[in-house]
Amino acid sequence: MNQNAPEPVAAAETLAEVPDHVLRGLPEEVRLFPSAVDKARIGVWATKPILKGKKFGPFVGDKKKRSQVKNNVYMWEVYYPNLGWMCIDATDPEKGNWLRYVNWACSGEEQNLFPLEINRAIYYKTLKPIAPGEELLVWYNGEDNPEIAAAIEEERASARSKRSSPKSRKDQVEPAAGSSLYVGPCTNLMVSAHVCLPGSQWALPDQCLRRLLPQRETESPH
Repeated sequence: MNQNAPEPVAAAETLAEVPDHVLRGLPEEVRLFPSAVDKARIGVWATKPILKGKKFGPFVGDKKKRSQVKNNVYMWEVYYPNLGWMCIDATDPEKGNWLRYVNWACSGEEQNLFPLEINRAIYYKTLKPIAPGEELLVWYNGEDNPEIAAAIEEERASARSKRSSPKSRKDQVEPAAGSSLYVGPCTNLMVSAHVCLPGSQWALPDQCLRRLLPQRETESPH
């Protein structure tokens, strides 16, 4: 075998291959079309104005151990106190939802979504208004970004308000292990370099995982 032979190029995604359940699950503000940032992939495009602060999700996929994952492109890794690291893998379109098709921004100017964790589930929230004809693009910035920090605090306040409401207190049951309330940013996020255009200011080393680690659990086992 020629060890210097180039790796085979993955076939480009086509709209005909998108599962019916993904199309049915699309919000009315968006549609799927070929991506502008990665010619081999389908992207999510706004067809109606989307306001700043709109939340989409959760990201859906198979829950797997790291060793079971064969492709790290369509995946988040989440730490569960009672399970350890688990991967939410949407490599198989049949197992994912439309958020699988949201691509990575290649610059701060392009970014209009950021990822947010709420109780071990991943959501995407709009960072600014999105006009019809714009592609939805996500990137991780963390709470160092003032706008993202404010949006995360808004989510925390909303969660606290809902949890302390009379109806919530009446209906509240003892949470299961690992299901405690948590609202926060995605930290230690890494993506495969090929999802960004060559020369992107955010290109990262290849074969990295999209990793989500709640800040309060950084002492978890390696």
